[in-house]
Amino acid sequence: MEKCIQIKARYFLLLGFIFCLWIYTFSQVPAFDRMEQLYDQGRFHMVNRKAKRLLNKPEYDYSLVPKYYASMSALQLFKQAGWRERKLSEVDSSIQFLNRFYRTERGNKLKENHRNELDALQLDLNDWFEGLSESSLDASLKKYRLTLKSLFDGWQITSPSISPNAWENTADYIGLETQVALIQYASKYIGTPYLWGGVSPAGFDCSGFTSYVFLNQGKKIPRVSRDQYSQSTKIESTMAQIGDLVFFGQNGLVSHVGILINAPGQAKKMIHSSSSRGVMIQDIDQSTYYSSRVIGYGRY
Repeated sequence: MEKCIQIKARYFLLLGFIFCLWIYTFSQVPAFDRMEQLYDQGRFHMVNRKAKRLLNKPEYDYSLVPKYYASMSALQLFKQAGWRERKLSEVDSSIQFLNRFYRTERGNKLKENHRNELDALQLDLNDWFEGLSESSLDASLKKYRLTLKSLFDGWQITSPSISPNAWENTADYIGLETQVALIQYASKYIGTPYLWGGVSPAGFDCSGFTSYVFLNQGKKIPRVSRDQYSQSTKIESTMAQIGDLVFFGQNGLVSHVGILINAPGQAKKMIHSSSSRGVMIQDIDQSTYYSSRVIGYGRY
């Protein structure tokens, strides 16, 4: 009888331990919430340090989150030359981890919960590489450009889209015939693949697409997005409309450009060459990634 009681006691203790572990695993963890908050704020150095500290604490061994944020922040910091030169081994291990991470059941669950961060990382890296001149791409950077591109192969960006005919046959565009004609011409290339340095229907990068469309509608504009922004007439957000250019980036540095298709005063939408899906229609206001990175609007 006494032995039976001892067995039952051990059984209930085991159940209690499993329950506590379940609660600890699936409830909110303040340290993880803080890393997510800092990551969203772009404080990648701090996220990287905090994630590494958590990796050294056995009580967090049950979770992929510390390694996930260590790797994500490392790839964001990769864009900084000084950090990259000192931490290439960390960059390599981060790429290896994320490659494995994408292919596991636990990783897939975490990936779905952090989809916006993964979308933003892919777009940030693609835009950063696009903003580099070919002369600045040494052999090492060219290798990483291919490696990081392959990391996201098959990963579809969740960008909401609208019908490319949404701006046709509407009274909102009376008096904007030239701009509508520009967008009608641009829409012929929806589905054209993205290509670094691309300036033709075989493949466009973002500024290659805008410069090609404007040139074929009788207006020559600079080839590079930064120059397109600097030489354009700046437009207030409330006045930006179909045919105007919208510029994106971080810290005041332009790295991406698209052509607005919305009527004046309406929600911002654009046609652009996306680094993940090629030429497409994008709802800017409904995208956390794009709406948070608008630098300004320009008109030619």
